[in-house]
Amino acid sequence: MQERGINSTFKKLIYESSEMVFLADDTFPYPIFYSNRAFEDQIGSSLIEKSLVGLGLDISSFIFKEELALSHGGNEYDFKIELPQDSSTNYFLFHNGKKIRSQGQPTRNEFQRFLLESPDAQMILKPDGTIFLANAAALSLFGFDKKDEKPVHFSELDNIFSDPYQWKNWISAAVSEFKVHRFSSSLTSADGNELTLEIASKQLLVDGIHYVMLSFQNISEKVILEKNLEDSSNFLMNLTEQVPGGLYQLVLDSDGKMSFSFLSKGIALVLGLKPDDIENFTDISMAISRVHPMDLPQVITTSIASARKVEPWQCQFRVKSDLNSDEYKWILGAARPQALENGDMVWYGYLTDISKQKEFEATLDESRKVAEKANQIKSEFLSMISHELRTPLNAISGSTYSLMQDDPLSHQKSELDTINFAVDNLIIMINDLLDFQKIEAGKLTIEKAPFQLNTFVAQTIKGLSFHARDSKNRLEVTMSEGLDIAVSGDKTRLSQVLNNLITNALKFTNEGEVKVKVDLLESGEGKAKIYFEVSDNGIGIAPEHQEKIFMDFDQVRPTFSTKYGGTGLGLSITRKLLNLMGSEISLESTVNVGSRFFFELEFEIAEIQTQNTISINGYSKQSSSLHLLMAEDNDVNALVLGKIISKWGFTYERVLNGLEAVNAVKQTNFDCILMDIQMPEMDGFDATLAIKKITEAPVIALTAAAKLEIKDRIEECDFDGFVAKPIDATELQKIIQDVIFERNQSA
Repeated sequence: MQERGINSTFKKLIYESSEMVFLADDTFPYPIFYSNRAFEDQIGSSLIEKSLVGLGLDISSFIFKEELALSHGGNEYDFKIELPQDSSTNYFLFHNGKKIRSQGQPTRNEFQRFLLESPDAQMILKPDGTIFLANAAALSLFGFDKKDEKPVHFSELDNIFSDPYQWKNWISAAVSEFKVHRFSSSLTSADGNELTLEIASKQLLVDGIHYVMLSFQNISEKVILEKNLEDSSNFLMNLTEQVPGGLYQLVLDSDGKMSFSFLSKGIALVLGLKPDDIENFTDISMAISRVHPMDLPQVITTSIASARKVEPWQCQFRVKSDLNSDEYKWILGAARPQALENGDMVWYGYLTDISKQKEFEATLDESRKVAEKANQIKSEFLSMISHELRTPLNAISGSTYSLMQDDPLSHQKSELDTINFAVDNLIIMINDLLDFQKIEAGKLTIEKAPFQLNTFVAQTIKGLSFHARDSKNRLEVTMSEGLDIAVSGDKTRLSQVLNNLITNALKFTNEGEVKVKVDLLESGEGKAKIYFEVSDNGIGIAPEHQEKIFMDFDQVRPTFSTKYGGTGLGLSITRKLLNLMGSEISLESTVNVGSRFFFELEFEIAEIQTQNTISINGYSKQSSSLHLLMAEDNDVNALVLGKIISKWGFTYERVLNGLEAVNAVKQTNFDCILMDIQMPEMDGFDATLAIKKITEAPVIALTAAAKLEIKDRIEECDFDGFVAKPIDATELQKIIQDVIFERNQSA
């Protein structure tokens, strides 16, 4: 077929046409034997097989159609089709071919569908406000989604907007310029909620006709969030400004440069800046220049340590009160570092003025020094008073003891008992003051030594029997079974507690009775829990005063001190001693009925090894042949002590100071040395150290002093025993015998 159905006159026109034209055989694989330039440019050049099969066409799919949609190369095309009509026509004609869209892009109808179903509220208006199209979201927003009639003009929505005519501005702005214009407005929704909208308007030109597209976005939550964020920001800023001092953020970048990235207004006051200077105060050198030169090394070294270890920074330093001033104020700086991913180091910290605190600390330190000085003066005063009182009391006590050994008449013995009672009371008051001093200084310790419990209680009661008779009271003791045991504890301090409680009860009871009760509560596993109680039927204590009586120097009412005497320290010391022993004192009292003091103590059960007593058994020689050395500079004390020693049947020599004592020991063998601590020429401490190098004779310290360090000095100088003045003759005699016995046992 020469022309294959194509008139040569129109061949060139067809070839140059912008529409695609091609011819294909009607037999498989339906090869394409003609195609114009438009087809070749858009489709043919990409075909591997130039046929309908190569195009992916199935002839059965369009045999009854006059139009075909063809997909190729990601695009869609539309063709008119001319099929063979008779046996003489053996080709297919595809013409009027046009590209209708790229594959995957929606059609115009689909675009309209997308607009209508979009979740965003959108409208298309004509320039006069006529609503051309409104999607479902817009109808719902404006309350027309459940109505049969839809708005046809935007003016129908005027009543729900806060500004009824603002839509005209949206349209006019879009018509005047081809760009997106944005507005905000508020409206009342169908359910009565106040909404804030963001409106975007844009001009559309379709087939030469102008339209305006409006998009509505509900930004109510965003507005609320921004408002809350603003409120929070304002709150934090206000809070920042209320913080004493100032807050800062300091950045150390990877190049080693340090600068402030944030400074609160309070920094200006701390660093002595003007408020306007804060904005330009970024370089760290500006802050360093205000630091006191003596404090600068500390600031730098602590900052470096914080950066290297990534640990919190804190420092106290001085800064200039004003740039032009020579005055400084104290600043406390603190910050916490954080290492960032970019290599920077950031400190979040604060600075605060502590000048007043420093002034207070200085005042407090000065007050502390004054208090320590006053405490020292008090200690020295108590020590002096103790020494000065104990010296004459020693003479009185010794003379009384000596007279009692001479078988006095009954009335004389009664008078001597009264003297002893008075001396004992004075000693108790002195000991209270000294014990209070020790407790306050933390120098009083509880010791442990074995003692027979029932014997101890009996001796304590016996020692107070005269006091009971003198106060015209009955003193009774009740002990439960099982108390005939040896326990380990501080017998001296327990005796002091019981003495304080009993004498206190006797003092405030007139012609009544004081009862002492001791019970074994528990016993087992090497321990015993003991209950102690002291009760009376005296004046009693009002509830509001029951705690006060345990306070230092308190006697409930000032008049009590004149009527009943005492220092007001007895019960205070009693509580403190019991606390040191792991116990607590309790009180029950009713005014004009009486009082009951009680406590519990836990002891370790101990064993007591029997020693030779006052008799001379166990000694290498008879007691009457004991020869003592007395080192005592006070003539009265020496006279009294000499009489006591003579009553025992012992012999003695007296020296006036420590140096004479050392010389005496070099010349004579003594069985025991009684050494006064405070003496001229050489005191008892130095003398004892020298004597211990010469002889093994035991040395017993005698002193009226009460300084806290004496006990430690006595232990350092290796004294064999210690007796406080005024001397208890019985106690001294026992200690002499004990130390001699121990020496002989060692030998």
